[in-house]
Amino acid sequence: MNNSFFNSVAIIQSLYRWKIHLLVVGLLSLVASIVFSGPQFIRPLYKSYAIIYPSNLINYSTESATEQMLQLMQSSDIRNKVIKVFNLYDHYEIDTTKNKHFKTEVEHVYDEHVSIKKTEYESVEITVMDFDPRTAAGIVDSIIHFFDMKARQLQAEKSAEVMLIYKNQLTRKKAEMDSMEALLRSYRMDYGLLDYKEQSKAAVRAYFKGMQSGNSKSVSESRTLMNALEDKGGEFVALNEHLWRTRGTYNDLKLNYENAERDVIKKLTYANVVTHPERSDKKAYPVRWLVVLITVGGSLFLAFMLLLFFQSRRTIIGK
Repeated sequence: MNNSFFNSVAIIQSLYRWKIHLLVVGLLSLVASIVFSGPQFIRPLYKSYAIIYPSNLINYSTESATEQMLQLMQSSDIRNKVIKVFNLYDHYEIDTTKNKHFKTEVEHVYDEHVSIKKTEYESVEITVMDFDPRTAAGIVDSIIHFFDMKARQLQAEKSAEVMLIYKNQLTRKKAEMDSMEALLRSYRMDYGLLDYKEQSKAAVRAYFKGMQSGNSKSVSESRTLMNALEDKGGEFVALNEHLWRTRGTYNDLKLNYENAERDVIKKLTYANVVTHPERSDKKAYPVRWLVVLITVGGSLFLAFMLLLFFQSRRTIIGK
């Protein structure tokens, strides 16, 4: 405890002894940090951000809608569109004629200035830092717009595939129904079959009535119909029932096809913007007071440690 006390006293005495030196170092570092943290040396950056929630997204796997939104916004398609629309090669002063890695460099600078992350509340936050506050806000807006386009395109492509499947099924079912209707038409034309139950009752009644009245023509016609009903009636009934079921399946497929078609042509939005991007009127980087504080504090600490080092070395040499 005594050693700690004497060490503290020694440090205070050293500070007092070198107060002029430290004051000069502090003033020089203060002036230097103020000058070199100015816009002439460090180009200021302005911040714009937006907070959005996903909506109307179709699940492609077990990921959540927020994670799906995050993946789409971080896709190379959206990044390349932003780079092209805002001409970021010129904006970031990247020479595409002399720098053979210009694409890698612009993507690296883009990733440094654009942050897209998931928040704890299952929303997505887009933050853009740029030299121009208008460009920063514009990039945020464009990312949201391109995300809408990308999500709509993916959904339309998936729905178009589903629509094609239903269309092919409808074509096959229609051909099947046409074939059955043609066969039923031949039963009607060749055998006079219309309604099995009603015609069976009517034929039996006409047959016995003709027998009782001695009407041979009525008996012959009734007998012909009864033979046709006996030979082809089962097929006729089965075919009618199968056609009825096929028509039901066809109607269900048609409904699914129309729903898929609506998914292809509809224009939905897929982002609910909670906080809209705005043009900042105050730079976000560098934080000048923080730069000054760290520079002055670090300079004073380094100067004091160097003075202590030289003093201890002088003491050792003196001994």
